[in-house]
Amino acid sequence: MIGKDRHSLAWISVCGLAIAASMTSVANGFAFDDIHIILENRSVHSLARWWELFAGSYWPPERGGDLYRPFTMLGFAIQWAVGGGNPLVFHLGSILLYTITCAAFFWVVLTLLPLPAAWLAGSLFAVHPLHVEAVGNVVGQSELWAALFMFLALGLYLRARQQGTLRARAMCSIAALYVLACLSKEHGILLPMLLAAAELTVIQRSHSMRARLVEVRPLALLLAAVGLGFLWARTTVLTATSGPGAQVSLLFVDQPFSIRAMTMLGVVLEWVRLFLWPADLSADYSPRRIDIVTGPTLELLASAAIVTGTVWLAWLARRAVPVATFAALWVLVGLLIPSNILVPTEIVLAERTLFLASGGVMLGLAAALAHMAGEARIQSPLPRAAVVSIAVVLLLGVVTSALRQRVWRDNITLFAQTVRDAPTSYAAHLAYGSALFQQNHQQAAFDEIRIAYRLYPRDLTVVQYMGQIYARENNCPVALTFFRRALSEDPGRTDSRLSLASCLIVSGEHAEARRAIDQGLAIGRSKDALLQLKALNDSVEASRRTVAPR
Repeated sequence: MIGKDRHSLAWISVCGLAIAASMTSVANGFAFDDIHIILENRSVHSLARWWELFAGSYWPPERGGDLYRPFTMLGFAIQWAVGGGNPLVFHLGSILLYTITCAAFFWVVLTLLPLPAAWLAGSLFAVHPLHVEAVGNVVGQSELWAALFMFLALGLYLRARQQGTLRARAMCSIAALYVLACLSKEHGILLPMLLAAAELTVIQRSHSMRARLVEVRPLALLLAAVGLGFLWARTTVLTATSGPGAQVSLLFVDQPFSIRAMTMLGVVLEWVRLFLWPADLSADYSPRRIDIVTGPTLELLASAAIVTGTVWLAWLARRAVPVATFAALWVLVGLLIPSNILVPTEIVLAERTLFLASGGVMLGLAAALAHMAGEARIQSPLPRAAVVSIAVVLLLGVVTSALRQRVWRDNITLFAQTVRDAPTSYAAHLAYGSALFQQNHQQAAFDEIRIAYRLYPRDLTVVQYMGQIYARENNCPVALTFFRRALSEDPGRTDSRLSLASCLIVSGEHAEARRAIDQGLAIGRSKDALLQLKALNDSVEASRRTVAPR
């Protein structure tokens, strides 16, 4: 009975800590990508034709038609139907989903560690401030869904393998969870690698490797079929919706793999800080907060030492503390996509993308502490100093997370804080400037966008905004230089073409305006807007000829 009470208390406390760390997000509205993915996206505003979500892209076509996450989209549609678009329903959904995901993580680590160590891992995971972005921003539900299904699949696999041969029911359940993970967020496709890491480290070696391969081969083939099926469906849908596929960070455009690898090696220090001491968080890590690395630096040497030391310790621990080795492999799998090593992505670093990997870090910490306590022959109960230290860490986690959740209240609040968190990030100033424009604080918006341009003039979005600033100040001669530059580097930019044509009309450059409009019509984007501008250009030109002095 005492053992059952301890287990029940452990479950309740882990879930309670997750709720305490996330509950303050309940008063948040929609912010950041929520605006485009949920608030302005009609495809999630009705369940009448819910199956069509599986034939559409995550980002709306007018926003690029990128990514494929239909299960997450279905979740948004259900929440919209329940609350009529009220953000309260979405944030309650995120809190509930986060709590369930933390419980699933605890369920996994219970198969790997004694109850006290498993509770520590689960509690640290539940209060971790790094998870705020995945909870406070509604679109972070994709991270939560994918992690939940991966944790459940991993827990089923561990329990099935500990009991002996995999049965058909367990394999079908794992395969179904794999489908849901992939349809929630693309990194769900990494689940087989996580299962393989568990098989190689924490599964008892009662048979030869060849015999074990025979045992897991049916599941491996089933998961391979699921993975290939998902990739085919994703490619088919994104091709049909004219989606370009995954975007690439401006840092990595036209850069060789070596530069990308060095840059991401430098990011290792940020990862370590965020995993182990997330006192300073940020919604953005764009240049110049993180910049490209083209040669050896002291930071690179430190990062290389951390990576090398972790690999060495994981190898040494493979027999004495196999759970620690598994935890290291878990982190590696979780970072494969955020690391930009497999493929370059649009994001160099984002806190929400570290959600899965943080589970491996918390498991590794708990496994290491449990091993050291065993080596020191520390008997229960723990020394008072250890209990107090754990309590303080958990309290700090809850307070930091709860306070940070409110940063995601709305765009103005978020971007104003992000400028303070990352003053050297051009994207932070650009986003804040855009939000200020929408609030009619034009001069403050101009100031922020000028800062963004000084920090990083490579981004054509910043170039476009700079042109708009001068156009609004009735300085079209200067504005035209920005619009022309944007179009010279990307002829398909509709906003820049429309702005260029408008400024040319105002400046009386009707022939060039006509050429710009005709080039846009030939490309085939925003034809209605371009035709209206063409008619306006002809009308203004005709009226000027009529009133011209003779």
